[in-house]
Amino acid sequence: MKPGRSVIPLAALAILALTGCAPAPTRPPVADAEAAWAQHRATLAKVSAWRLNGNLAVEARGDGGQGRVDWRQRDDVFDIRLSGPLGSGAVRLNGDREGATLTVDGERLRDADPSWLLYQQTGWWIPVESLRWWALGLPAPDMPASWVLDDQGRLARLQQNGWTIRFDRYRDEHNGVQVPGRLMASAEDAEVRLVVRRWELLPERIATHHGG
Repeated sequence: MKPGRSVIPLAALAILALTGCAPAPTRPPVADAEAAWAQHRATLAKVSAWRLNGNLAVEARGDGGQGRVDWRQRDDVFDIRLSGPLGSGAVRLNGDREGATLTVDGERLRDADPSWLLYQQTGWWIPVESLRWWALGLPAPDMPASWVLDDQGRLARLQQNGWTIRFDRYRDEHNGVQVPGRLMASAEDAEVRLVVRRWELLPERIATHHGG
């Protein structure tokens, strides 16, 4: 059974995207952005357990919605809970590389593709498997991508799998690991905006690079 949808004007989605937490203090540009990116990417690639809380907005073909998101990830296992207008109460999507289960209105549904399962039941197209990586400020692995770096050697813009993703409001988390506080992913007929209110990077899963 599909939850009810609420149509949110694009202006409201833009307001959501501007209301994230304050970014980290401005730093002077790094001397070598590519070298900084290589180090930053290697550090983030080792973050296999994390949790985020924030707001998610989705717009597709004039229909849109927004709500709260609580996302927990450990290796390939994920547990995503949507609440508020986007989830029309509460929607839970959890699974691993073998497939996903969607729980909505007490009904449990299963499919190999979490994005398709969510779309079929809610009408919202969210690239779940790629967003897992994009949320951290990384390109999804094993998939062609091109990107533009900011002056700190982090992703500013990424193009991958038909999506253009813009990142900003980076912030320092555990041991200075920097993750985006906001991203906007847009495709031909869809747009997804994520504003993170709280990040949790589990310390035992992070191997911070030390070096010159």
